[in-house]
Amino acid sequence: MSTGKCDVLLIGYEEVENLGLRSIASFLSKHNVRVRIVPCDKFSQLEILSIIRDEKPKIVGFSLIFQRMLHEFAGLISYLRQNGVSAHFTIGGHFPTFEYGSVLELIPELDSVVRGEGEETLLELFKRIDNPKSWFKIKGLVYRRNGEIVVNPPRPLIQNLDDLPFPLRDTITKHRGVGVCPILASRGCYYNCSFCSIQSFYAESPGPKRRSRSPGNVVREMEMLFRESDVRVFIFEDDDFVMKGRANRQWIKDFLHELRKRNLDEEILWRISCRIDDVDTELFEDMIDAGLMSIYLGIESGNDMGLKIYNKHYTVGDVYNAIDALRKLKLPFEFGFMILNPHSTFDTVKEDVAFLKKVNEKSDSVIQFTKMVPYAGTPIARKLREEGRLTGTIEAPDYTYEDPRLELLQLFFTQAFHHRNFDRDGIVERLRFAKFDAIILEKFFGDEHDVEHYKRTVSELIRKANEVCLENMSMAVNFMERYSEEEILDNWWFLDGLVMEQRYMDLQIMHALNRIMSLI
Repeated sequence: MSTGKCDVLLIGYEEVENLGLRSIASFLSKHNVRVRIVPCDKFSQLEILSIIRDEKPKIVGFSLIFQRMLHEFAGLISYLRQNGVSAHFTIGGHFPTFEYGSVLELIPELDSVVRGEGEETLLELFKRIDNPKSWFKIKGLVYRRNGEIVVNPPRPLIQNLDDLPFPLRDTITKHRGVGVCPILASRGCYYNCSFCSIQSFYAESPGPKRRSRSPGNVVREMEMLFRESDVRVFIFEDDDFVMKGRANRQWIKDFLHELRKRNLDEEILWRISCRIDDVDTELFEDMIDAGLMSIYLGIESGNDMGLKIYNKHYTVGDVYNAIDALRKLKLPFEFGFMILNPHSTFDTVKEDVAFLKKVNEKSDSVIQFTKMVPYAGTPIARKLREEGRLTGTIEAPDYTYEDPRLELLQLFFTQAFHHRNFDRDGIVERLRFAKFDAIILEKFFGDEHDVEHYKRTVSELIRKANEVCLENMSMAVNFMERYSEEEILDNWWFLDGLVMEQRYMDLQIMHALNRIMSLI
């Protein structure tokens, strides 16, 4: 069908492997469609244009993972059209699925949007690409026809994930020579947290809220990556590695059995994400014995009102109990936390800071926090829109606070902690990397290094980093609570001093971390 080197060229963000794109690429390849993936974060617009001119695909598909990157993708797509690329342009991802009308209006160069899961829809689009009159038959597609936007019915979800080929893997990340690879065992989620769009993404497509691959299928992929590419560390990117319920517990037991049957349990490490109420001591002990190295917890709030707003269905007491259980198991963990939301008050912020201080008593997790963002498709975004409180822009949605002084607190948090919390070379990511590094060393190179000294030093640096951050947060919160907006602004020099103190201490901790890591 195509005279070029590839039929479909997929463009997406890939700081780590984009498993959505790579699953689509593998599925298309299985059906004899020639595919190439181009990571947009690793190539300039000119380089991408050159690749497309060389490959001559019939379809260029864009994966918009992050809503905040909407205008970046719009700029790239406009640039490609202006420079003569005539291929069919389509786009997919969570935001295009929800806001396909806005996306097509904002990016007039687009020809279509793929809503929901992309494998079967993109394959059918390729097969019908030369016959636009038949596009109305393609479920899951939204497209332009005679100046109008046609919205086709949703495509049913793929029922058996085992039918999908393993994602395309053409590069494997290495750490100290050890292969590290993301992997997915499921799609979807049972829960409906107010800030999350996972359920909404799959909601319009007929099918269950969550589907799992079989344990044998997951472990076969792990074994293949281990045998062929020496991958020994697997990062499960499932939204929730569910452990509640008889069927889910049995799935995990079967998964562990498959690891042991293939003699992988002693050779690999793996990490999962889970909820507080998934923590099960007995099950975790068995998982640790089979290579579970750490977990990422979705705590989100340190006060019960925040947990209710986020629709988490557990309490702060449950959080403490889960953390205590993990510490008894000596299972490393990190966690997500959102300190500001549309209903925050100075009291809730102080409760959150007090919670984080208590968590920091053991210095085993790096404190990181963010503001809750009302992304498209989330229940809380819908609620804010109904209340007339949804503000911001299409790529950066926002909201107003009931206490306007919290806007100033948010500004301070951004000035003092944005680099610390979110930059790849910030102290949070560097300390988390050091924790990960220590786990790898202990498992695979324990005889070559003084890992215990390394771990103690990293723990001490985590304690210092957390204490500095939490103390500056407390001082800022207490200062702002006492004064009016005008008084806060008149005395912003005090907050500037806290920002400078934070940056100075982060730099000192970074120097100490770099020194210890250079010796390992």
